[in-house]
Amino acid sequence: MNKIKLFLISIIALLFTFCSTGNLAYKQGDYNKACLESIDFLRSNPKSKKAQTVLLEAYPLALKNAQRDIDNALLLNSQDKYDVLVSAYEKVNNLADQVYKCPKAYELIPKPTEFISELAKARELAAESAYNLGMKALAVGGLEQSRVAYQYFQNANRYVNGYKDVQSKLDESRYYATLRVIVQKPVTNQNYQYSADFFFNNLMKEIRQNSQNRFIRFYSQDEASKENMQNPHQYIVLNFVDFSVGNIRESSNTTEMKRDSVIVGTVKVEGKNYNSYNTVVAKITTFRREISSGGVLSVRIIDNLSNQELQHRDFSGNYVWNTSWGSFKGDDRALSDEQKKLCSREPQIPPSHQDLFIEFTKPIYNQTISYVRSVYSRY
Repeated sequence: MNKIKLFLISIIALLFTFCSTGNLAYKQGDYNKACLESIDFLRSNPKSKKAQTVLLEAYPLALKNAQRDIDNALLLNSQDKYDVLVSAYEKVNNLADQVYKCPKAYELIPKPTEFISELAKARELAAESAYNLGMKALAVGGLEQSRVAYQYFQNANRYVNGYKDVQSKLDESRYYATLRVIVQKPVTNQNYQYSADFFFNNLMKEIRQNSQNRFIRFYSQDEASKENMQNPHQYIVLNFVDFSVGNIRESSNTTEMKRDSVIVGTVKVEGKNYNSYNTVVAKITTFRREISSGGVLSVRIIDNLSNQELQHRDFSGNYVWNTSWGSFKGDDRALSDEQKKLCSREPQIPPSHQDLFIEFTKPIYNQTISYVRSVYSRY
């Protein structure tokens, strides 16, 4: 068994060495990757003949591939030609940088090729091209083209940080690319408005977290008014169309309890005391008070431009609070321990109507969050 293990370990080690020297990438035609892997291997194994051979053979081929990409991009004059140029120059320059950082690789390739000025010029041209394409898309307008514009402006800024007024264009295109949704909070009578506001504030917090880093933003009506928003895309209208709080239901049940062979005293027989046994009886009455609350929330999604209803769902929730207690007449030894505990209780004070409102909205809250996430998942 030990010999088999050693054999397997040696095979794995050979495979690892074979791959890490870059030989596999070289055979697959990925010469850039082959160079990087062989250089990395030479840092810790500078005497590796395999890694040296791979680097010497792969490096000129990697340069040829990069030059071919450059020539083709210039020849075809495609829209993304400057992106291709930047990518090709960066690959070559990165290879040179890695060679300089590895003594053995530097010994093998003392003058690695670099495109420093070419890369700087290509970046400038790539930034200009991306900026112009972004301006064209932004001029078309609409959500989709504004999102295309945003990506172009991001590319321009990536090529040349702070290119022209790209930061303001990023802000502008993101604004027009973002679906703006005003969420109208439900309005109830004054007794429950505090709880309805609590429900709404938590809902807004949750859906906003879910939409971070996406082209969608949810506003409350107050926030939209402060920004003087004139052109929201949609409204989410929330309304508790039906609810009731504090419906009381009380019930009671009386049961006779008996227990046999209970010591009820002692008797003396021929001068000796003996326990006296008998059956004990008690009547226990248990009481239960339930306070039920429930309601239905209407969720309507309205398109602002057409004023048409896009989606409509109703979500219901219920909550039942209860308290139990008891009383008895007779001998408490006829009762179980649980019954004794029940009879020692006082009826609990029920929650406030505000709290009951919050409780029945909890399942509605979860359903609404799930629904909103589903509807806006495509944005």
